Amino acid sequence: QAHCAPSRSPRGVGRCEVEPSLAPRNWGTMEAEVQRPEQFTQKFIRCRRLAEQRSPNPRYCSNTPKEELLLEHVREFEEQFVNVYGNRFLFLAPPNEYGVAKFLPSTIRPTHLPYKELYEVKPCAQFLADFFNYDELKPPDRYPGVIPAPHSVLKWQAGDCFDISIALCSLLIGVGYDAYCVSGFAPRFITTRNEARSACPQLEWGEEEKREEAQADEEDYFIPKKPPLKSEYQEAKRIAEAVDKARIDEEEMKSDSEDDPSSDEDEYENRRIHCWVLVRKGSREVQQDMYVEPTTGRIYDVKRCPYLKIDLIWNHRNLWVNMQVCNASQVELDLYNSRYFEYVMLDEESAGAAAEDVGDAGGEEGDGDRAERAAQVLDMPPPWSERLEIPREAFHARCYKGEKTIFYHKCKVEQYAPYTQDDGLVQRITLYKDVRRQIPLETRETFKHRRDRLYERICRPMQSETVERFRPGRPSSTPSAPGGALKQFREVLAVSRELLFYNSRLDGLIRCVEMIGKKMFEYFEDRDDRLIYHSVTLDPSLAGAPRAGQKPKDTYMVESVGDVPIRKMTQKYARNAAVPPDEDPYKICYFLAEGKIRVDYHREPGQLTYKSITYVNEDGILYSLPRTGPQPTQQEVQKLLQMQNSCKEIIDESHGRTHNELQQRRKEESNVRASRSVQAGKKRKLGLLGSREDVLEPSAYDLARESARVDALREGAEEEKQEEKSSKVDVLAPYLVDFMNKETGYVQLDSLQAELVMKKCTQDFRKRLTDRAEIIQARLRDEQNQLRDRRAQMQRRGDNVEKEEREFERYQSQAMFRTQILEQRLARHEMQAIEKFQELERTLQDDPRLAAMWQREPGK
Repeated sequence: QAHCAPSRSPRGVGRCEVEPSLAPRNWGTMEAEVQRPEQFTQKFIRCRRLAEQRSPNPRYCSNTPKEELLLEHVREFEEQFVNVYGNRFLFLAPPNEYGVAKFLPSTIRPTHLPYKELYEVKPCAQFLADFFNYDELKPPDRYPGVIPAPHSVLKWQAGDCFDISIALCSLLIGVGYDAYCVSGFAPRFITTRNEARSACPQLEWGEEEKREEAQADEEDYFIPKKPPLKSEYQEAKRIAEAVDKARIDEEEMKSDSEDDPSSDEDEYENRRIHCWVLVRKGSREVQQDMYVEPTTGRIYDVKRCPYLKIDLIWNHRNLWVNMQVCNASQVELDLYNSRYFEYVMLDEESAGAAAEDVGDAGGEEGDGDRAERAAQVLDMPPPWSERLEIPREAFHARCYKGEKTIFYHKCKVEQYAPYTQDDGLVQRITLYKDVRRQIPLETRETFKHRRDRLYERICRPMQSETVERFRPGRPSSTPSAPGGALKQFREVLAVSRELLFYNSRLDGLIRCVEMIGKKMFEYFEDRDDRLIYHSVTLDPSLAGAPRAGQKPKDTYMVESVGDVPIRKMTQKYARNAAVPPDEDPYKICYFLAEGKIRVDYHREPGQLTYKSITYVNEDGILYSLPRTGPQPTQQEVQKLLQMQNSCKEIIDESHGRTHNELQQRRKEESNVRASRSVQAGKKRKLGLLGSREDVLEPSAYDLARESARVDALREGAEEEKQEEKSSKVDVLAPYLVDFMNKETGYVQLDSLQAELVMKKCTQDFRKRLTDRAEIIQARLRDEQNQLRDRRAQMQRRGDNVEKEEREFERYQSQAMFRTQILEQRLARHEMQAIEKFQELERTLQDDPRLAAMWQREPGK
């Protein structure tokens, strides 16, 4: 036969109570086998309703001769395996959704989908974990009764661990990875997808990105350093503190885990069946073997994995039975080593390895056996599943039914499909202080498609802190004034406020910081006046009588506080290469409360000291200190006083622009809150055009719908234009045939004949317009009746399957679109009918052939 019988002694391996079945079965047989209530799962119902379809794929409901030969080979392998190793159940050929037995490797359908997010292991696994609605195995110690095609699983967006693993393995193999499905046993928190004790992976990914960026910077500017001196006492103290912290964290997790059922005793301990994915090293630059958990998207090292035991491993070419009695982390993954695995199929690699073993043992006889074995290899039939497909709209929605919530250790993650939330929210991560998730510490929100370019918001309620980040392209609050380009906004309520800008503003502002009621300073870049910094320091204690040199106008407006006296203003300038350093001011400080001005100049190259001059303002006259030194000229005095006034004006203008930015930001958030209050408790309907114009940008699907609507209206207008052109040939020609002179070919009508022709023409034209309106109304009624019948049919069915609901929603969207177009055509036809009839009357009045009707004498 194509496979040699196993020749080793049987080993004791964990068994599962599953009724093996290799022959094709129908649903009547399957229903008889699953009479217990716990086995009527959603998956069983989905498969049964799919099997009731009238025209299934022939590969789904029957086997080809090659598949029948393969199943016969699998039966012989199972019989030989049981004879040698004892009564160990092998999950080799379960039935598909039509009750037809299919060999597990033939279920994998390698597919490369046109989405770049599915080209790498990590994003592909995370996408499928979010895309599917996970169904647990019921009961957890039994293999699933049905393994449907991955094509059907992707359509349903639901499945158990076997379904998701096969779909993930198909996509990974399709993009070049050496991927395998692995079935075995796993702990309860894996099989139930309970991550209440696991760290949030989104936070781990952010830390990894920061570490990679830091490593890249270190590699670019690496300076070798001497190894630091280490204290053995401090090292021992650090280790002891780490151990104590780990112990405290473990006790905290055990004591405050009310929502974590894994703390209770598990009646299925060490017997929970699970399936996951193995990715071998070698292909696609994978450095080491790794396990991928399909239900969560997590990646584990094969030597440090949480799985308990491995039973089977398979890909699209072969299936291997694990013969090692050890933990999953200790299994040797040498698949073609007969001490570790028994393979079902002989392919070129396994046949070559077996032939080499025989050749080493039998000398020259091994060469003949090698050729004979190569000729007897039974190749795998092509996959029976259809090609995997994910519609583009479902791919962009990502989550099952548009939203998903996952609980982690001291963390909650909420995910939403784009355009389902009024504020554009797609993800919210909430960090908590306690394990029970009752005291929030931080909330991280991610947005998409916002008109105000907001993409991230971080809120820390304990510190009353809010951080918002924006993408490039944010406009100014007033088009005529410089502004906009907001990059980040950080605010601690009633304490501080910081605004970062992209380097694209006309005024060169890149950072603005305000310590509310104390100080405000701003940084600039690429200004023509070389200003790089200015600041204003406030002192509420100066609110009394103004001191010497201070004017009542020297105040700064602080929101919610009012006018606060200014103690000091400062300006810094970049170096001017055309001026000597000791004549080029670097920093000018205006001490308004003390009536002084200090000017610091740039340093000479290679010097530590710099030139500095202090001036005293006495009644508008400046004196330099000391008084015995050189005094400024009148021109220099006027220049410094003018610069002081200009500094106050620049600060006031900058404060006004910043105030406008804040007002615009608050107005945007108030619009979002108003929109959410109107749509409270309701999801946004993607089919309503213009419903998100205030907050969100139009999606590609809205643009496609609008384009289709415009095209449909254009086609209707073109049809009407063609009809108008055809009607302009000669509206009187059919009515003048009976009055035409056969000898001359001309028509001469008297007044009665002209009146008769005109009446016939107008009556026929009116009937033509009425018939067209009735045709449009009939089509409109048909569409409305069909939609009403479909709705009634769905209501009579009661609990309907998700596929039928999606089909009905798709049909309803298309029917509403057609109804809208027909209503618009009918309204336009009614308006244009009056104009066309008036135009016909004008044409008949101007036609010379009917002139006799207008020229007849009165009374005749």
